[in-house]
Amino acid sequence: MPTVIFKTLSSRARTGMSLWGAIRCLTLGEMLQGSAELAAVLSLLVAATIWFITWFRPNPEVHVSAALYTYERGFMLEGTTKTTLSHMQNLLSNCTLWRFPPILTKPSVKITNVHSWVLSKYLLENVSDQAITNIRMGVGSPLLNQFTVLSATPNVQAKGSVESRAKDGLPMYVISIAALGPNASAMLSLQTPINDTMRHALYDELHTFRIPAAFLSADQLWNISSTVTRISDSTMVMLETEMQSGDRGISSPEKVESWNLDPSDPALLEEDVSYRLLPRAPNCQAEADSELGEFGTQNK
Repeated sequence: MPTVIFKTLSSRARTGMSLWGAIRCLTLGEMLQGSAELAAVLSLLVAATIWFITWFRPNPEVHVSAALYTYERGFMLEGTTKTTLSHMQNLLSNCTLWRFPPILTKPSVKITNVHSWVLSKYLLENVSDQAITNIRMGVGSPLLNQFTVLSATPNVQAKGSVESRAKDGLPMYVISIAALGPNASAMLSLQTPINDTMRHALYDELHTFRIPAAFLSADQLWNISSTVTRISDSTMVMLETEMQSGDRGISSPEKVESWNLDPSDPALLEEDVSYRLLPRAPNCQAEADSELGEFGTQNK
């Protein structure tokens, strides 16, 4: 019973007044104050009940892992021979996963049609025995923009776009997945072209790359804290080999091809754009999953 009404009725009962008489003597102010206290108590009970149900309801367990790379692809022209050029670098550890050719030493080699991207890769693992539906994952990162393209493994239907900006001013890319089956995994790849602005941010400034934070929600998820861990290069290569069949995104490792051109082929007249090649980095060392850190630094 609300405190104000209990005290009022108790004080009047001590004077010999009956309970019904004491109730009839309550003023409008006393009744309103008592009603407000009663509503507050009921609201507290309802909130406590919802919290209890939410906290103890079993949730599917979802793991999110991430890796960040730069990828470069172009062609080498030496005489009438055209050969694939490719380079993939781990941004978190600032090291080269592969580069072909390993060294460019011949002055006669012309580099043409060079393009580069930042690849933000996410591994989403449902380690529970129930399906998860209407998944939404948001990622805030300076390595994403309106030109970012999403690709995913064939076992999920995923779409995404830049919907807003995070509180810290970074672009927020939101990914929607219709469903992820029980004990299933999906690989998501966000591919962002490297323009002059991003090139300056990546290589001309001293800064530290971190694994982007992400929020995760779904129909079956309650009280989930989306902790993103780092995935190793060896694990990423193995998973892409197993999971990326039929995917339109860039796969790892890249196939190197070579062609012999006719002397009149227009490709032989293309401009040398070797100045656009991404800076070199030392080769990545063999790493164990249990020994990976969370940060990588790019030096000016």
